[in-house]
Amino acid sequence: MTSEPDIAQPSASHAATVLAVAGDYPLHKLGWKAFQDLCVGVAEECLRRPVQNFLPGNDAGRDGAFIGRWEGDDPAAGESTIQCKFTSKEANNLSLSMLRDELAKAKRLATKGLAHDYIILTNHTITGESELAIRAAFQAEGVGRCRIFGNDFINRQIRTSSRLRMMAPRLYGLGDLNDVLDARAYAQAQLILSAMGEDLQRLVVTEAHRGSVRAISQHNVVLLLGPPAAGKSTIGASIAIGAADIWRSSTIRATSPEDVQRHLSPDVPQFFWIDDAWGNTQYQRQTAEAWNQVFPLMQGAMKRGTRFLITSRDYIWKAALADLKLQAIPVLKTSQVVIDVQQLSGAEKAQILYNHLKFGDQPRQFRSAIKGFLPAIVERKDFLPETARRIGSRFFAGNLKVEEANIVGFFAKPEQFLLDTISNISSDCKAAIATIFLNGGVVRSPVTSLIMATAVSAFGSTEAATRHELQTLNGSLLLLAQDENGPYWTYKHPTVSDAFARYLAQTPELVELYLKGAKPETILYAVVCAGVTIQGAPMVVPTSLNELLFERIGKLAAVLLRTFVSYRSNAAFSQIMLTRRTDILDAAKTFVSPIHEDADARLLVSLHRQKILPSDWRDHLAIKLLRALVDEADPSIFEMNYVDEILTDQEKEQAVELARDKVLTNIPHYVSEVSLGWSNDYPPDDHFDTLESAIRTINQAVYQAEPEVFHPDPMPVLQHEIRQAVNRMEQDYEPQSSTSAPVATSTPQNAALNSLFRDVDE
Repeated sequence: MTSEPDIAQPSASHAATVLAVAGDYPLHKLGWKAFQDLCVGVAEECLRRPVQNFLPGNDAGRDGAFIGRWEGDDPAAGESTIQCKFTSKEANNLSLSMLRDELAKAKRLATKGLAHDYIILTNHTITGESELAIRAAFQAEGVGRCRIFGNDFINRQIRTSSRLRMMAPRLYGLGDLNDVLDARAYAQAQLILSAMGEDLQRLVVTEAHRGSVRAISQHNVVLLLGPPAAGKSTIGASIAIGAADIWRSSTIRATSPEDVQRHLSPDVPQFFWIDDAWGNTQYQRQTAEAWNQVFPLMQGAMKRGTRFLITSRDYIWKAALADLKLQAIPVLKTSQVVIDVQQLSGAEKAQILYNHLKFGDQPRQFRSAIKGFLPAIVERKDFLPETARRIGSRFFAGNLKVEEANIVGFFAKPEQFLLDTISNISSDCKAAIATIFLNGGVVRSPVTSLIMATAVSAFGSTEAATRHELQTLNGSLLLLAQDENGPYWTYKHPTVSDAFARYLAQTPELVELYLKGAKPETILYAVVCAGVTIQGAPMVVPTSLNELLFERIGKLAAVLLRTFVSYRSNAAFSQIMLTRRTDILDAAKTFVSPIHEDADARLLVSLHRQKILPSDWRDHLAIKLLRALVDEADPSIFEMNYVDEILTDQEKEQAVELARDKVLTNIPHYVSEVSLGWSNDYPPDDHFDTLESAIRTINQAVYQAEPEVFHPDPMPVLQHEIRQAVNRMEQDYEPQSSTSAPVATSTPQNAALNSLFRDVDE
């Protein structure tokens, strides 16, 4: 039967997790391009040879073939050709007649010295008789040795190589994970897959995916950034399952810094997947301080081998930067992968679109009709993976007339198409979505009558009809997922929440409905007062509903209300708060340095800007700013918010005098104080960045206030003191260790886009 090369055997601990050898992956469902990508992984990981990938259109006659080199003492060592042969038919036997066209090519390759070894990788099944005939025919054409590895061989490699599975994570969504994972890892993987529906089956390994694997392997953390609907969560899910598989890490889906702190273990390596860390659709500023407190714990856990995969919309991350103290976890600055959808290659976008159409539920007629438009869609700058998913779904695009203008509009205006979809569905469907929306985006299943009541009443539905539509919308707008506590309903994609909020915001009566029906905590994080703009927050409360708004949220904890007043409130509502909840100012008696990052200080600035801050609180803030300048070289007093809005002219002059005479002349003291806060797993060179920036800001403020006066430059003194401190710290520095994960070294070349879609309607 089929001869096989020497394959590196899995370690004993790895082999122990393989529970079964039965049950094949349905490789015929991959599609020919995805199968070729899998063959690259097999060649590199199992056959131990890097390959150069040639795809149709760029292959100089090597259609669907790769060129590699087999090193060592093997008789077939030298240049090799690896030929891929894909079938979309299950259990289809490979015959010599199917390879007749390749014989002439093999002869030319042998003449050029490129076929000392000729390997055929196929998902066809192979009989012994066919194998002998194929080998004899190719070797008669001059190849050094012909070997054929079929469906059984590839399935064995998938089951026994976690590294191969991580290089081709779609396999996790296709096969029976019970065959390859132990019971613990299998249970975790099933929970992750439940939150993704069928999306993992359609995953395309892009450069962003490879970069994420590299980053988390090197730094034990990766921050995955991108616009809405760019595919961040899908990449997160694939890496999370890979962590359970290849690293044997306990995987935890965390939703808050409190979750991280509660589940962190000092004894075993873990994997934390934190989706939308700082807010799903808009920045939730009230979480920043909690994250700042947990960052040092995460830094210590990473040193022990725990890994963190964090995702965020790019605009939310930019908004959070001002509030997060990244000096406690500096690797977040370097271990970032940005999904720039415009930077996806044509081949990557084409494969994403192909997968969603091929494995969606659109009928063959639709796929045939749209086939001619697909290459042009791929070239569009507004292409989004989530929009590709929707066009492959009858729910979203079943009534889409296949004309160029309609197809272009579907991709050009995905938010409007989603809003139109929600606007046009039945009242029963709206009640089902409202049930999730009014309860913060997550509702435990089975849903109780009490939780459902407000939405049912608002949209004139019935409880039975709403329950029915929950099931109907599962997989399109909504998703029934599972976690350790059991099943729960949520959105299929966060953009559904965006669109439903926009739908409600169009009608004042529905805004009032939302205020009356939603949980107070949900309201607090979702709405803004009239005249206030926050990206991703379309729910605006008109002034006429301020009393209702206070009625719903006015009894919440003061710490929550302080954040709302700071960023989401207008002067009219803030005045109501100050009058009826005087305790919201109590925490502003003390501040954490740097004061310009302190949430309570920002509350006072916001109230002062609204012209309703009591004068004694303004005086208190000014005194604290002056004291922090001297005590901690805190440059906050020179930040524009304070200089332009808070300080009197006399206080501005006093600040310059203190900076000149007390701060810039006392640099060794500040360097010594900062040194005391160093942790030996933090790079010493980076530890003084904040102090260096502060002294530079303070020095610049003094120079601008007194340009005619000579001031000695404090920066050389500062740099000298820092160098001495770093030299002392280097002796105790213990850099964080990292581990590697597989990332394919071969880079596929672009194919002609038409060829990628050739069988999308089959």
